[in-house]
Amino acid sequence: MSAELPLKIRVDIRDKWDSPKGAVQKCVDDLTKTLGHKIVPYVQWLQFYNAVKGVYPDKALFIPAIARVVNSFYGRLLVRIEDDANSEWTEQLLEKLTKKPNANWLLQIEASTGRRPTVALKDNLGVFTLEIPNRELPMNASIDSIFDQDLDRLFSSESAESSSIAIVNDDEWAEVIPGYGTGTSHTSTISSPPIPMAPRAQELPDIDILDRPAQLFKATTPYFLTVDARTSPLVIQGSHQPSLELLAAYLKKWAKTNMNDSLKRPILKVNLVESLFVFGVIDAIEIEPAMVMREPSPLNPAIILAFVEGVLGYKETHTTGRQWVFKLVNPLK
Repeated sequence: MSAELPLKIRVDIRDKWDSPKGAVQKCVDDLTKTLGHKIVPYVQWLQFYNAVKGVYPDKALFIPAIARVVNSFYGRLLVRIEDDANSEWTEQLLEKLTKKPNANWLLQIEASTGRRPTVALKDNLGVFTLEIPNRELPMNASIDSIFDQDLDRLFSSESAESSSIAIVNDDEWAEVIPGYGTGTSHTSTISSPPIPMAPRAQELPDIDILDRPAQLFKATTPYFLTVDARTSPLVIQGSHQPSLELLAAYLKKWAKTNMNDSLKRPILKVNLVESLFVFGVIDAIEIEPAMVMREPSPLNPAIILAFVEGVLGYKETHTTGRQWVFKLVNPLK
């Protein structure tokens, strides 16, 4: 391991990547026991880090993010070979692997400038290649879906080229990767309707590769948001901190001033509230009068509801008339 790597990354490689107790090695071992062949992850860490470090200003997020992608590959491959419906595909894989009966295959991990991770097979070299883009990575379910598609085509000529499906431009990946992109529709180049696929089993991720809460719930959809006007203060709760921050900032920017207050303070206080679950995460807004009123009027939540649906794009899923529950499926940038 290069001494030029930041200390935090070297420690995480030792503890979260190379350690037999780490999630990555557990995934390698689980696959080896079932497949009968070992596929060893291989990374030239210094070159790889230099290529993607702009995406990871917080060095503590680097190894967990890469491990998340690598574990998804091993997990999807294991699920596939354990499924009897894929017996022919598994036989093809075993034919490839037995070309090196006394040697391990490599999972060669490299950086790319693409929009999504890709997996390919170079059986003449005895390696799988896993390219990870130097950009923010999709969510777990999206990565699983990507790898399922790549594994479907692993033995075709497409595997040696790009793993994309009839792409005209990068933005059209929003149509084939669930939960990835802005949700903007594009004209598809696929002439025939997609064939429905049987649902594939999803595995629970290892806790050691999950991002810290501030990052995890920023990237993980669906987002949930509730508005509760039954109480004073009025309370808005949400799983997506940037949504709450934008709403609070907007309300503060256009806050009405109390002209009877010598300090000219806003009539309403808008406070972001730190989560009781984890440190450093905002999960609520409280709105209440800045000054004690003898007969406070109920706060009208109408502009908040309009902002949540019209600006943030959330959709109402339930209401009691004084409490509203919203959900957003597509991630926000």
